[in-house]
Amino acid sequence: MRRILFLLGDVAQARNDNHERLPQGFRSIGWEVSTLPCDSVRTHAGSVKFGTWDAARFELIWPLGFGAADSFFDRMQLLDLLPPERLVNGPRALTFLHGKYRWQEQMPETHAANDIETLARVVAQGGDWIIKPPAGSYGRDVTLVRAGEDPRPQLQRLILPTPDSQPRYCIVQRFVSAIAQGETRTLVAGGQIVGSYLRIPSDGLHANLAAHATVRPAQLTAGQRSLVTRLAGELAASGARFAAIDLVKNYLLEVNVANPGGLSTLEDLYQTHFSDRIAHCIVGDAS
Repeated sequence: MRRILFLLGDVAQARNDNHERLPQGFRSIGWEVSTLPCDSVRTHAGSVKFGTWDAARFELIWPLGFGAADSFFDRMQLLDLLPPERLVNGPRALTFLHGKYRWQEQMPETHAANDIETLARVVAQGGDWIIKPPAGSYGRDVTLVRAGEDPRPQLQRLILPTPDSQPRYCIVQRFVSAIAQGETRTLVAGGQIVGSYLRIPSDGLHANLAAHATVRPAQLTAGQRSLVTRLAGELAASGARFAAIDLVKNYLLEVNVANPGGLSTLEDLYQTHFSDRIAHCIVGDAS
């Protein structure tokens, strides 16, 4: 029997139920599924182990989420000892592909720095801008600065929140007003499109369900499908076999690799077991 191991963080703090749906997807296609805490990875006499199990027991290993920040880099270095094809989302994908920095050529005009005045000069060019943290999620700390407004208070809040803080990085990005009509989230697996839905913000800005956005089914336009297909292929080739890609019109806003939400929303909207399809796509036998 083929086996997969899911490495989980604190599921009591999880903001989605991927830790339940994704294992069930693999069970439905006949795999034996095991779960362990993400910190169970270790080495013993040169061999990678998970708890009492040798890594060789499992055909696939899926670190679902980042886990505890304090042990993140140790876990990534330990996981990087495994052949990359054994990991669904490998350590390099989690470290370098998740977030708001990559593929900026597909994004609205985007700038990143940890200096308030540098980013204030960008905003002073004119127009409306979004200010957001590069590592934020669920729309937290995302603010809109209108043309002519001073961005420094918002930049200060993110870059130097206290007088003794070390400067943090911050992103400023041209505001795309089409966000008011919705942001399209697409789940991809194994380089293939799984499904899409539209998230419509209640405030014209925050298209996150945690910020009370509403959802409805969506079909990708030809341009969106072309972009998502290319990104899905690049992600899979780079060790990220499951991700969420967020678009507004033909602009990319973010790629979520760590533990993207949306699976439960897709399954509720379409009344389809997308978790089964994700499992098939990842193991390479999707029709």
